[in-house]
Amino acid sequence: GAKMIGAIVSKELTEICRDGRAIGLLGIVTLLLLLGLVTGFATESAREQDVLQAQTDDSAVFLEQGVKNPHSAAHFSRMAHKPVAPLASFDPGVSSYMGQVIWLEAHARNPAMFRAAEDAPELSRLENFSVAGVLTLVLPLLVVLMGYGSIASERERGTLRQLVGSGTSLKDLLLGKFIVTAGVAFAVLVAAVLIATLFSMLTLSESGFAGSDTLLRGLSLLVVYGLYIVCLTAVTLLVSMLVAEARTALLVMLGVWVVTVVGLPRLSASIAEQVYPSPDTSAFWEDTYASLRENRPDSDSADYVAVEQTVIQRALGRELRSGELDVLEINRAAVRLEVSEVIDAETYNAVYAELFANYDKQKDLRRLLSLISPTIALQHLSRAYSGTDVSAHEHFSLEAEKQRNTIVRAMNEDMMINGAGQSFAYLAPAEFWESVPEFEYQPSSVAYAWSESAVDLMILLIWGLAATVAVFWLGTNQVRV
Repeated sequence: GAKMIGAIVSKELTEICRDGRAIGLLGIVTLLLLLGLVTGFATESAREQDVLQAQTDDSAVFLEQGVKNPHSAAHFSRMAHKPVAPLASFDPGVSSYMGQVIWLEAHARNPAMFRAAEDAPELSRLENFSVAGVLTLVLPLLVVLMGYGSIASERERGTLRQLVGSGTSLKDLLLGKFIVTAGVAFAVLVAAVLIATLFSMLTLSESGFAGSDTLLRGLSLLVVYGLYIVCLTAVTLLVSMLVAEARTALLVMLGVWVVTVVGLPRLSASIAEQVYPSPDTSAFWEDTYASLRENRPDSDSADYVAVEQTVIQRALGRELRSGELDVLEINRAAVRLEVSEVIDAETYNAVYAELFANYDKQKDLRRLLSLISPTIALQHLSRAYSGTDVSAHEHFSLEAEKQRNTIVRAMNEDMMINGAGQSFAYLAPAEFWESVPEFEYQPSSVAYAWSESAVDLMILLIWGLAATVAVFWLGTNQVRV
């Protein structure tokens, strides 16, 4: 009963405290986590300051450009700066590979530039030094070290037979050992996630994330890493039950760790990249420019005239009267510019949708492989909840594109209506720039992350349940004492 389980728990805890290796590894894990927290906080705080400063500078330069032709200004345009993700200090994910700033210029949808991984290659090596990296890679070793001898050592020493003979049920024994092994790992996890979440809530207040959203992200991380610990503990106890000697159990578990925790996640990323290769930059732009040329209708075609009419009506804020199009006092050059923006935007949207669809295919293939390694599912969940996965970047990219269309349209319409008959000689007054809306980016919420990674959560849940059921079913039915 409960009293028996309590006694087993306290005995196990005493043994762990006496085991120098377990305490040593616990110390190493704690140090690595502290290092990860400090590195993460330093990197992300510096990055946030850079973003805020760059936004201020960009705004000042734009507002102070004086009397100027709006189309010249549209080429010069604005920058959209990606805010630091809510828990980037916990799990940097792909954020250092996806770029930080999008240039919102006329005629072109640009990819994000300034990839931190290119500016500082040592960052990519430090990636595993993140808190998430330590919890994913090193914490399993702690679980293995605490749990590999749970049953095998007792059996070798002959104490397993004595315990069962004295009336202890094997199920109680397993439960006690399970609680201790998972509990120690969970205590480390809670401390790491709590510190990272609270720090992010306190420091990243200016990045547009609600504190409640960050808190929910932290709790979600606790749940999925908790599930991961349950998986690891169950598998470790399972191996300890099934093999004859503790030494064999340790070797088997180290093998499992090398394959499922270290090897498969890297292999899955390589396989996904081989099967669905990310496009080469120059090829991507060649295809894009070809599509743009293909999709532009002739200026006397019905399609072109329809877009032209829509553009003018939108600028005037009213329907055009019959025959008015030909006699209207309007800047025709600006009309042509805005028509080309509207037509090209469709092509850009299609091209980028295809690019992100390819990233989704890579992710789906990795998901398939996570059926043999729960670590892959955990990595997907960790990045999604930290706001540092490809989906979060796609969200930013789409919002930046909406802003680009808004800015360019505002400038073209000003030239269209106020520069009638002046073509490119028209100059907008200095105060016009203040009327162009600022980029107010609302980052994707935790609910979006939940929906994007529901499949990964199901896979991790199935792993946790299957491993736990296997341990307790075998423990009560099959194990030789």
